[in-house]
Amino acid sequence: MRPTSMGRLAALASTALLLAGVVSAGSAQAQSAAQARYPGGLVTYSIEFSNPQEKDNNDLPEPYGRVVVKDDGLRETTLWEHPDLDINTPTVPRYPEAGFTHRFADHFISEVCAYVGEDDTGINADDVLAQGCEPFHGPGAYTIPGPDGSVTVTVYHVG
Repeated sequence: MRPTSMGRLAALASTALLLAGVVSAGSAQAQSAAQARYPGGLVTYSIEFSNPQEKDNNDLPEPYGRVVVKDDGLRETTLWEHPDLDINTPTVPRYPEAGFTHRFADHFISEVCAYVGEDDTGINADDVLAQGCEPFHGPGAYTIPGPDGSVTVTVYHVG
């Protein structure tokens, strides 16, 4: 028996709908993976502060502000924090100075955020090294930019 034009058209439409469903399901899975929240636990990390325009005696930044890991903005754990002490803000190009450190996050982690300024007391206005968040996708380096530099948080392990 020879298939009719209608039969071919129905088969073609059926295949197209099936493929559209597969693409849609794949897209939903990719979107869900991109928005995944990772279980908290002991976060092993280090932080580097970058200010390419730093021009004082040692050419190193004097950062102040906070670096945190968040769970959809509801809960957060501070990884690093320092107040602006004007002329007494210490030079900290890396935290910790060598190696890595740990902090316990008792919540899911969905973002790494940095809100960090750089003290330029007596020279000009303070710089902004980082202002914002990056989606968390597990261990790796997260660079959060600002108008005058950046902050890179390297997460080595969570759990």
